[in-house]
Amino acid sequence: MSDHRKDDEMKVFEDEKKILMDHEYDGIKELNHPLPKWWLITFYLTIAYAVPYYLAHTFFGAKTIQEEFKEDMNEVSELQADYLKRKGGFILAEYEKVKSDPGTAKLAKKTFKRKCKACHLADGGGSIGPNLTDEYWIHGDGSVASNYEVLYHGVVDKGMPEWGTSLGKERIYAVLTVLEEMKNTHVEGGKEPQGKKVE
Repeated sequence: MSDHRKDDEMKVFEDEKKILMDHEYDGIKELNHPLPKWWLITFYLTIAYAVPYYLAHTFFGAKTIQEEFKEDMNEVSELQADYLKRKGGFILAEYEKVKSDPGTAKLAKKTFKRKCKACHLADGGGSIGPNLTDEYWIHGDGSVASNYEVLYHGVVDKGMPEWGTSLGKERIYAVLTVLEEMKNTHVEGGKEPQGKKVE
């Protein structure tokens, strides 16, 4: 067999001679192309950043990512709690305003029928949910403010849904007017008393 190495030998251009490496494998030579400047600059910057970062976290007690995340989440929780407190808290003046509105009665009955009737019945006598027409209360003391909190935030472990998000304050205030009308009316056939008696 004839040797075609010399015939097939790759020609090296003049501008490649400076970067031609001196080793050879099976007739293959390599060119030592330099890395792009942007890549080298980025690499050196990461090294420059890593040194003070390492010193700060190892010797000077800088906060870790986990600690910063935990602090941020605590701050978010505080902001959410503050927002809910401002948005969801019972305000007597707002309630009185809704109560005195001529259109509230219609809104209240409509909302109660759609959202409350299934568990408390149309007359408030109670079915799955407790009787709303006696003087016994499972949650809170039966006051308007207390009932507002139950309606707005719900009682998940007792199956009472949170209505604050879906109904909003105005409709919850409206429903409260219905509850106030039902109090101590003791409808016939109402569910047995549950919770504590409130005089």
